[in-house]
Amino acid sequence: MPSLAVIGNPTARGFERAVDAVLREAAAAGADARVIPTTIAEPGGPQAHAALTAGADAVVAIGGDGTVREISAVLAHSPVPLGIVPAGTANLFARNLDLPLRDHAAAARAAVGGLDASVDLGRVTLTRGDGEHEAERVFLVVTGVGNDALAVEAASLRDKRRLGWAAYIAIGARRLTSPSFAVRGRFDGGQVESTQAWSVLVHNAARIPAGLRVLPDTRLDDGLLHIASVSPRRLAHWGRIAAAGAGIARAEGILRHRTARRVTLGRVDDLLPVQIDGDAVGRVARLDARIDRGALRVRVPGSST
Repeated sequence: MPSLAVIGNPTARGFERAVDAVLREAAAAGADARVIPTTIAEPGGPQAHAALTAGADAVVAIGGDGTVREISAVLAHSPVPLGIVPAGTANLFARNLDLPLRDHAAAARAAVGGLDASVDLGRVTLTRGDGEHEAERVFLVVTGVGNDALAVEAASLRDKRRLGWAAYIAIGARRLTSPSFAVRGRFDGGQVESTQAWSVLVHNAARIPAGLRVLPDTRLDDGLLHIASVSPRRLAHWGRIAAAGAGIARAEGILRHRTARRVTLGRVDDLLPVQIDGDAVGRVARLDARIDRGALRVRVPGSST
């Protein structure tokens, strides 16, 4: 009998319904499922370690990008696939995998019995202002510096639960007139370049809510990081950025796009605020990111039989 570890955030919206849906699918598939809740102190990584040690054949994550990220860091480069039932604020990774976002039953079917696919992970090392290098972290969709990170930082947990993704949009709109950040960048070991930008975003994939893409032609399996230097000065500029992301217009002077496998972003003057998959993680003097190609096996919609 296959073994299934169901790791989830019990505070996530719809958690109990999601668990019920996964357990029904597991029973129908003849799998032995065990539910393991996360905690503030252990947000998914230790539970995933325990599941691997116990010989789980698959892991299902119930939660948002933070929970999925913690579990993915452990499952990376293992043969154990990860199924996902989205239950967070933005669910960016699930969107880029084309997973059902509001249908727990459909998401559970994909998580338990879907097709396995290999996708890339981003990896990032942060250097703080005192020169301390932190341990390398995983990112699923995007890490970035500048006003985007400040908007994430300002979005309260209460607003995120009440408004969802709109909490980020509302705060980001209020920051449109905020000063740009001076950022140094180096791409695949090339020459150091400097820019002034509202934000610089390093994407593994670039789909965001409302069906929009920040950048065109990004995929979770293309083996590349996609770097966007974003400099909107008016609300209307976001429309041009969205149109550029859809590939139907250009946004010269507002959006610069390039690709690389390794990226370094560094301070010029002030420390840079940084976010990882929609979680604010403080200020840094330097950010080093790389792509980890095909690192994670995930379950996507489709029949494996």
